[in-house]
Amino acid sequence: MSKSLCFAAAIIVASVVPAFANDCGPAPVGPVIPAASELAGKTVEAGRAIVIDAYHQVKAYQAALQPFRACLKMQADAQTAAIAAAQADKDHDKAKDKIAAAKQALEDLDKINAASVDAETQVATDFNTLHMAQCVNDTDPKICPKKP
Repeated sequence: MSKSLCFAAAIIVASVVPAFANDCGPAPVGPVIPAASELAGKTVEAGRAIVIDAYHQVKAYQAALQPFRACLKMQADAQTAAIAAAQADKDHDKAKDKIAAAKQALEDLDKINAASVDAETQVATDFNTLHMAQCVNDTDPKICPKKP
């Protein structure tokens, strides 16, 4: 199930990317986190290896999201500046078109960012589900720390 959710999130992110946002490239695609049911029948050590591998994949994905989101922010800042410049333009008819285009671009950037946050949230949720399932049987404090 988590595989289909990650794939769906990637499709959503790709579908909302307008042509102008190609400066940032495509959104990073999240890893496919194994379902908790995949731990069934595995030894504690094998399950631990699966969780550790998934953890590293999640961290790499989150690291890839940082420059992508920074690029989106730079583009949003540029659109905000374009709105301010257009508002200062004395040709109000020309300015209205520029403002409308920049506002649309800001909305599109916001959708792209929101889709990347949703995809990251789904990856984190899938990992947490896997991790909690492992901690039912795992007593290694490095993997499953005791709660105070």
